[in-house]
Amino acid sequence: MKKAWKIVAGALFSVCLAAAIVGAVLFHLVRKRVSANAPHLLMESAPAADLTFQTLDGQTRHLTDFKGKVVFLDLWGTWCIQCVAEMPTVQQLYSHYRNDPQVAFLIVSRMDTPQAVKRYAHRNGYTLPFYVTRDADVPASMYFHQYPATFLYSKDGRLAAEHAGGADWADGSVLKFVDDLKSR
Repeated sequence: MKKAWKIVAGALFSVCLAAAIVGAVLFHLVRKRVSANAPHLLMESAPAADLTFQTLDGQTRHLTDFKGKVVFLDLWGTWCIQCVAEMPTVQQLYSHYRNDPQVAFLIVSRMDTPQAVKRYAHRNGYTLPFYVTRDADVPASMYFHQYPATFLYSKDGRLAAEHAGGADWADGSVLKFVDDLKSR
């Protein structure tokens, strides 16, 4: 009987190790693909839907609260591999504009608790302004059925660009796009 348990334990360990290796390789491939994917942002001007979300300490906020600023809004989740893979580039973009009063970042997690987002941010050393929302609070116009979903808004509160899927947000084209929105 002892020998059977050793065989089962060895097999279970081997399966877990193989799954971990496959997961690590898959994540590396997705991160590599995301970092090579600069978003193709085309300037548009469309009415913006108002998104309701909460700070990690429970205060309700609205997208319209940020009118007068260029807004970078990222709908993401800790459960989304593309979201996790692109987050270092979102942090780089945020670090570039961190002290710019004309630019606001809203990194809004769907289907995560505030505690899960706090743990994720702490574990990865992110200083981004994280928020949470419920699916019921996401307007239909913001549903792409793919995440992350990223939206850029001009200072007048209108939607300026949108992008579905992971991307390299630290790319120079994004900096130029945001700077163009600031100058309008």
